[in-house]
Amino acid sequence: MENTPTANPLMQKLKLPGRVFQLPSRGALYNNGEVASAEGEVHVHAMSALTEINLKNPDQLFNGKALEEVCRECVPEIKKPSGLFGRDVDALMFFLRVVTYGPQFEINVKHTCEGAKNHSYTVDIERMIQEMKFLDPTTKFEVNLQNGQKVVLHPVKFDHMIKLFQMNANKQELSADDVKANIIFNLTSLIESVDGITDRAQIEDWAKALTTPMQNRITEMIEKMNDWGPATTTKLKCRDCGEEVEVELPLNPISFFTE
Repeated sequence: MENTPTANPLMQKLKLPGRVFQLPSRGALYNNGEVASAEGEVHVHAMSALTEINLKNPDQLFNGKALEEVCRECVPEIKKPSGLFGRDVDALMFFLRVVTYGPQFEINVKHTCEGAKNHSYTVDIERMIQEMKFLDPTTKFEVNLQNGQKVVLHPVKFDHMIKLFQMNANKQELSADDVKANIIFNLTSLIESVDGITDRAQIEDWAKALTTPMQNRITEMIEKMNDWGPATTTKLKCRDCGEEVEVELPLNPISFFTE
């Protein structure tokens, strides 16, 4: 008679229910099965200590595998993590932080006022999630250039950020050719089509021939495209002088996922 495996009673109290959140993109603009839910709703479970190691491993962060491993265990509705928009990835970091560690995040800040000391402040991550700006699904990221051409763009994706980081890794100083390569990569990675043409090689040749005014018009739209998702800064009142200070949150997983 075969032995039937029994459930481990020790595991029951570890299986926390997690929470359901909506990605700030609302799942809009995803066309390749990146997210299982059409409205961008994801069930986020707390990370185990071993899973969290993935987010703190430099090699896995560098090649994008860290997010894949974490989503596989903690956010099953995310099917293609590398294809997510960067602002959705930022939101996921907030969601994972809240369900794993709770809503409070301690941050050390030293103001620039005279005689300032280093102080610990508590940031309410839950409040920042509630105040998160959602993408209007009807938004069109289109630019009409001075020569009459129409450029359709999409927000920056996580794999774009990883590739750009890899391109510039271990370079003490960027050469003129490096700068040019970065500009063309940024443009072509965010362009969906030009006058309806989606061929990547043709778009790259076209991007290399753009004038500065044309390039600037596209860049202006790129800057506007990321005006959604969670705020990455918060305002604190300096305990030394009382002045309100805007502070950038350390979204680096090594710093963000700590007690």
